[in-house]
Amino acid sequence: MRRTVMTAGIAWLALPETGAGAIPTVEFRVFRNGRDIGRHQLSFARAGEDLLVAIDVELAVGLGPITFYRYRHENRERWRAGSFRQFASRTDDNGTRYAVEAEATSGGIAVRGHEGSYTAPAEAWPTTYWYPGFLDRRVWVDTQFGKLRRAQVIPAGQGVVPVAGREVAARRFRLEGDLALELWYRDGRWVGLEANAPDGSRLVYRLVSEPPFELARAG
Repeated sequence: MRRTVMTAGIAWLALPETGAGAIPTVEFRVFRNGRDIGRHQLSFARAGEDLLVAIDVELAVGLGPITFYRYRHENRERWRAGSFRQFASRTDDNGTRYAVEAEATSGGIAVRGHEGSYTAPAEAWPTTYWYPGFLDRRVWVDTQFGKLRRAQVIPAGQGVVPVAGREVAARRFRLEGDLALELWYRDGRWVGLEANAPDGSRLVYRLVSEPPFELARAG
């Protein structure tokens, strides 16, 4: 697994500069107990040596014409040579708002959120799942709440997940601890997620189309 970060820098070179042509995007549809409730989209671009990632999540749960829950999350990340540099996120969780900023410093990851500021370990990365080396971590900064999260990553075998209307082989990993979910990867690409929501409902991510570029190799 440790080689994933090393391969990432090569893949980034194929991404367009900001403002130069179409920006590569990856989109998941999000299902709650089998019902489509929204999307989770990632857009990638380069700015000099940096990789810029825009993450946008929009969810709505309702009954007929009545919507009783809305969720919107925006996160802007910056990476350099396979290392996390900074992120800034804004979340509207059905009217409750959160804002988090985190930046890599010489002393660790400086985090500022609605509960205050602290310094996370230097190896902590944000709780987004697309990037190479995510499975190598044991500690993360929660991009919604700003809290430090710890979990164990457990390989959970292979299986198939639907991608763009077809079944593809993928590897499954289970996280246990402060993060409790299952993640699926195919050839270094994040292709699926399953987790229980706070209300007990089951959330499932289905990839609309596979990423048009390779961010890492499965290790």
